[in-house]
Amino acid sequence: MQATSRTQGTVERISALFLRRRTVVACIIAILMTCFVAGYYVQVTVTNLRSTHQSLNDRQLRNGYIAISDLHRLVLIIQEAAVRGKMSDEAVADFRAASDFLFVRMDTFRRIQSRGDFLKEADDAIAALRRAQAVADDAIANDFRDLDADAAALIEHTQIAREALVIYLDRMRQLQDNLLFGQTAAVENQRTVVWVILLGLSVLGIAATTLLRKEVMAKQARQAAEERVRHLAFFDPLTGLPNRVQFQDRLSELLAQKTALALLLVDLDGFKQINDTYGHAAGDDILRHVAAALGPYRTPDGGFAARLGGDEFAVVCISEDIPLLSQICDDVIAAIADPIVFEGEAVGVEASIGLATKTQIGRQVAHTVDGLTRVADFALYASKSNGKRQFTIYDEVLEHQFLERRAMVEELPQAIADGSLDYYLQPKVDMTTEEVFGFEALARWRRNGVIVPPSAFIGIAEESGLIADIDCSILSNATRDIANFNLCHGTSFSISVNFSTLHFSSLKFVETVKHALLASGLQPDLLTIEITETAEMQDWGKAKQVVSAIHDLGAKVSIDDFGAGFSSLAYLRTTVADEIKIDRSLVQDIETSDTSRFLLDAVLDIARNLGLDATVEGIETRRQADIVLEMGARKAQGYFFSRPMPRDDALAAAMTTDQPLLQRPAS
Repeated sequence: MQATSRTQGTVERISALFLRRRTVVACIIAILMTCFVAGYYVQVTVTNLRSTHQSLNDRQLRNGYIAISDLHRLVLIIQEAAVRGKMSDEAVADFRAASDFLFVRMDTFRRIQSRGDFLKEADDAIAALRRAQAVADDAIANDFRDLDADAAALIEHTQIAREALVIYLDRMRQLQDNLLFGQTAAVENQRTVVWVILLGLSVLGIAATTLLRKEVMAKQARQAAEERVRHLAFFDPLTGLPNRVQFQDRLSELLAQKTALALLLVDLDGFKQINDTYGHAAGDDILRHVAAALGPYRTPDGGFAARLGGDEFAVVCISEDIPLLSQICDDVIAAIADPIVFEGEAVGVEASIGLATKTQIGRQVAHTVDGLTRVADFALYASKSNGKRQFTIYDEVLEHQFLERRAMVEELPQAIADGSLDYYLQPKVDMTTEEVFGFEALARWRRNGVIVPPSAFIGIAEESGLIADIDCSILSNATRDIANFNLCHGTSFSISVNFSTLHFSSLKFVETVKHALLASGLQPDLLTIEITETAEMQDWGKAKQVVSAIHDLGAKVSIDDFGAGFSSLAYLRTTVADEIKIDRSLVQDIETSDTSRFLLDAVLDIARNLGLDATVEGIETRRQADIVLEMGARKAQGYFFSRPMPRDDALAAAMTTDQPLLQRPAS
């Protein structure tokens, strides 16, 4: 009897368990079917809405707005030319470019309309644009012989085109409103269905949740949460590669083992420009593309790739075979350089690599993650300095440079404090009077009894953040020394001081200049702040504020090394400079090259037309001085007159009156 009861109880428990599982399966199937039906119904509606919305997008409202902007640009150019009475070459080029942009915009507009439903408003707008384009083309073809008539005709047709475009844009807005009304109606129609679906899902969900074992669900939830936390802690969410934390942990473990090891630091060239030009979405696609290119180097023997942050990646290879590692570097550079397609446009980026192996690190560098990373980063810096899109292997030569660089970084603060990092003076000469009228202060470092030129330590100072201290120290000392000399000798020598572009990102720099003038007593108009035009200066608005504030103090601003590689008239207009210093690269061949003389004469002419002083640098021979003087330049600087000298020697030489400076032999 008991045996029968036990058997019956066992059967009942098995049956209950079977029924429970069958119920769970049924609930899951019902939920899936319900979700599928609801999803299909919603998907059909969404697809229709997307189709309508895509139709509007294909017409691209922005083409209308940009076409108005293109028309305005054409009118503005020809109006300015009409006011001046002629079309300059630059204005003609700008007008042609604007006309070309309008033509491309109009053609795109026309092709887009041909793909969609016909809109009379669009046809009218295109016709009006064509007429405006024809007026612009006629003006170009006639070489702008009648500027006033051309301007009037272009203004008239531009107004007509603008009205047609406004009508078109208003029509497109009406279509968008209709789309919105359609969406509202669709949502209202789906409301009842959605409520029924939600109710059904709620009932089925409650039933399924009740039947599932709570402990299993809790365990799964904990496992999922732990896995997510672990992944976020050790992996980059964008690329899926190990992050810096995991990179340091894994590399530290590998360094502790007695095994061959190499580190490749990969840095993208021009990544910021991609973000600025195409947006961060394109930048993210590029980063994922780089991660895919590094994927093959995740090897079972412990090698791996990682994203360290920003556009910096790392590859750890379990090998020190230089030919093999060199091939890997070439393959990585080539794979990364392969462009990706973003919104129908090919976007590409290049990479530079620094390579360091475990055994190549000398005894003076710690065999740690930080030590290996530092030397690989130094090799990467060498790749960047040598032209980018290449790799550099850390070797004995780089080892010496790295240790020397590290020593300079450590010694610079003390050099600034004790005065061993001082300045020399190079005279600036008025060639019409053959007299010195001022000086440029040039940083020099007396290190271990040897004078170190600026090229050897200025870059290090900028990277280490010490450049501000150096610049401010030279400014303070130079203004004080020149002011005292002028006071004692009744002279009025001016002083020019070079400053890094980093200073021009904050108005705090103006306070530094103001304090130096007040502390030294130097007349403000005898101080010139020289700034080298570089590609690194990004915040032009802030730079203009700083320059204006310096002008308010009474000091001047000069653009140094003009023509050395980043020259642009926009730079001159934005910074509102008082002077340009023409780089020696435009001077060195003027004795033998007609082209060089033409370029130099053109730059001098630009300076005159903009009302800027021009100082010609790099004069090394009498013939160069004579040519520059014949071109109308009055101020010059170079070894022909004097090399940079200690301040006392330079000031003493400038006071010598027994022999005109232009007749003295160069120092």
